[in-house]
Amino acid sequence: MSLVAAASQSLCIDAGRVYAVGGSNGAMFTWELRQNEVSARTFRAIAPLIGLPHRGYLWPPGRTDGMPVLLITGTRDRAVPPGAWEDDASTTTSDGDVYYYTGATAITRVWAGALGCDTGVAAAPVDVGLPDLDCRSYCDGGEAWPPVLDCRAEMGHTYLLRWSWPLVLDFFDRHP
Repeated sequence: MSLVAAASQSLCIDAGRVYAVGGSNGAMFTWELRQNEVSARTFRAIAPLIGLPHRGYLWPPGRTDGMPVLLITGTRDRAVPPGAWEDDASTTTSDGDVYYYTGATAITRVWAGALGCDTGVAAAPVDVGLPDLDCRSYCDGGEAWPPVLDCRAEMGHTYLLRWSWPLVLDFFDRHP
């Protein structure tokens, strides 16, 4: 993408390790960056925080080799609710506005399937070292974290960067 190319002219950027992270509407934008085959070539992985694609945008990554993704959502989020575990249904806001989103299970299932993971079984728990965070994946990470992680905390529409930002950076480090 032209922004990364322009920044590369004056900064030391490893073009193979460019990541996208965003919160809320910015998180929705990270999904688009990775689903669009033009911009998908630029990014190695994404980490959307409390943001899901709008309903109907249930597309796999724009790269044929898949795309690592760390999704962090809040189980009490009324603005962008993730939905129930293993429920592929769309979700709807409950904060007074009416917006419709692809559920967290549905989008992570599609992205895991693009990587050849077994999405015919329930997502397995993954320990990321944070006691109040429930992470699950359809992919086996072996010794490392799986490339598609759906993590949910008992929180509303908030970033809680004291723990979410270090988790995002750790995820990116594990998927160079």
